Amino acid sequence: MRLRVYTIPSTIKKIAIMDVKVVMDVTCGNRLFTKRIMRHIVYMHRLAYAILGLILLASCNNIENKKPKVVDELRFQTIVKDTTVRLLPEDDAPTLNIHLSMPFVSDTNSDAINEAIIHGRFLTPDYMGLMSQSISTQQAVDSFITQYAKDYQRDYAPLYRNDRLNKSSYEITYECEAKIESHRKGIVVYIARNTISGGGAHDVTTTIAKNLETKTGKTITLEDIFSEGYEQPLTDLIVKKLCEQQKVQKLAEIQKIGFFNGIEPYVTDNFIWDEDKVTFIYTDSEVAPHEMGEQRVSIPEEELKTLLK
Repeated sequence: MRLRVYTIPSTIKKIAIMDVKVVMDVTCGNRLFTKRIMRHIVYMHRLAYAILGLILLASCNNIENKKPKVVDELRFQTIVKDTTVRLLPEDDAPTLNIHLSMPFVSDTNSDAINEAIIHGRFLTPDYMGLMSQSISTQQAVDSFITQYAKDYQRDYAPLYRNDRLNKSSYEITYECEAKIESHRKGIVVYIARNTISGGGAHDVTTTIAKNLETKTGKTITLEDIFSEGYEQPLTDLIVKKLCEQQKVQKLAEIQKIGFFNGIEPYVTDNFIWDEDKVTFIYTDSEVAPHEMGEQRVSIPEEELKTLLK
């Protein structure tokens, strides 16, 4: 692990002081020339602030120092990145803290599965998924962090300048912890849990799961598993399981406690295809109140046999 620490204000002050001394020595009293050089120094000073504002204050960038995890004959190595960025070039400015921990295939000829991860919309916002060109896994992680930091400064800096008494509202933490599971031969499940803290009334947590073919990187969809016309019967099964979990009898009763408020029940495409069941994941606040958290509905294959291909 390499730790790099930048103390932005003091560094730039030292540079500016050195430059002033050099200018005064070199110009030998030529005031006009000195003024021009001093304006240049002020410009460079401001430019340095702007550039360094985007550079992390403290960064740990490391490939996890463990043996690769072997899942369905694929070796996965986890890229871990921790980054802190100041909102403004000031010592006491609010900060953005980003923590990413994402496994990628480390084998040769692993482009298909890694491309599926990069473009799989596992991070929020989906900066990586919007990239059209082919990039390395490290570049993908770094580009996400860079864009997230830029958007943080663009969106929050103008607000904070007029709201300095509420500094804590601008302290943001973004975390993504991803993992790999395998329940079926030739398929791995990539699960990413994202949490955004600060700047709001409560943390926002989302879990995103995708089932990927190991040879092609193809994402397994509901249509790959279920027969035509599965939607309504499967929706009814999910509602039944949610009712059982909440110890009520029917849809109207779980709606009274906040489920599917203002929306019709539906089958989510966020699911884990397990060995003997399918688990559907409804993220925090998706179909139930925030205080009820994430909702998971597991349905045994025995109960799905009339709907499976």
